Amino acid sequence: MTEEKPYWAKGMAESPFSDKHFTPQLKNKVLIRASAARSKSRFSTIAAATLLPVAIVLFVFVIFTNKDDLTFFDTPTFEVSTGSVAEQKQYYEHGRLLLSVSPQPDARAGEMNGYLFHFEEPFENFSGKTMTIQAAHLGTGLVETVSSEIIKEPSSGYPGLERYAVRFALPLDGMWRIDVKVNDSIYGKLMLHMQKPSWEITPLFQSDVYWLHGIEKKIGFIDAGFIAGKSQKYMWHFWGTDEQLNGPFEVKAVKEGSDNIIKVFASNPLSSANALGGPLNGADRVLPTSMMLPETGRWRLLPYVHGQLLDPIVVDVK
Repeated sequence: MTEEKPYWAKGMAESPFSDKHFTPQLKNKVLIRASAARSKSRFSTIAAATLLPVAIVLFVFVIFTNKDDLTFFDTPTFEVSTGSVAEQKQYYEHGRLLLSVSPQPDARAGEMNGYLFHFEEPFENFSGKTMTIQAAHLGTGLVETVSSEIIKEPSSGYPGLERYAVRFALPLDGMWRIDVKVNDSIYGKLMLHMQKPSWEITPLFQSDVYWLHGIEKKIGFIDAGFIAGKSQKYMWHFWGTDEQLNGPFEVKAVKEGSDNIIKVFASNPLSSANALGGPLNGADRVLPTSMMLPETGRWRLLPYVHGQLLDPIVVDVK
């Protein structure tokens, strides 16, 4: 005997609509819409999975390119630049200051200028290591080694290299990149602008019985005058320590109004370990040379010992 269903069960089993609305046509529409919705959902999932890594990369780029964190660390060494570059007297790495420099006010090309480098890290990070400072002229690509020494003691009166003093001359005006190296590895990079040089004739000074053209008690030569295209002999005189004056000697020159540096003299490579002679005429070392400048006008002579520029000397060529 079949049990009779209660009245409410009969009511729930019946459709709430008076007509039969779920026709075969309506069923097909529902199936088509459901399929389209599933396709749209799959597309949204794929798009999200594709765009999420891109969004993360863009977010990281924006976060880590804060202007306080910018450094020159990824700049190719000695790259020639023709664009406008600003001075950079501080070097940061990952937002931490490592190095800064204070140049002599109004530093000009073609002259010896003083520079105070300030290193933030403790002295033990530098002790016994070779500190080399190189300069690259952005306009021409010219590279100069301006200082190189083994660090043996901290700055006078300081626990570290808070006042690492260096004097050097750079031959051309314009922007220079200063690369500071520790044991041949880049430690920091700075950008300095050198003002236009003075082209006043370097004066004469007396040493013993001779008058020399140059910087007193630093460097000079007995000047026989310069005639364009004619080679003549000149006796160079030097003052300084053996450490400063031992090595090959060469002279380069640049004409007023030009950035083209030419070679004028180079010592014999076989005797380059100690090219300069002994004391004479009140100087610590001397060396006779033969020099020629090719054109009339005003020239700056650039004397180098062991690759480092000494005080330049301005002369007239007739």
